Amino acid sequence: MRFMESLIAKQAELALVEATQRLTPEERLNAFLTHCQLMMELYEAGQKARARLTPAP
Repeated sequence: MRFMESLIAKQAELALVEATQRLTPEERLNAFLTHCQLMMELYEAGQKARARLTPAP
């Protein structure tokens, strides 16, 4: 099945790619660090939520 992409979504994606390519190496590293920290927070929140749903043995 082929999905239609909106013109606005495609333009936004291209703008994001262009902005990413303009980052300096230091900015890329900082963005990656921020991404990793946010992903870890999300993972830990999921772990806590699962722990509340699972009864202790």
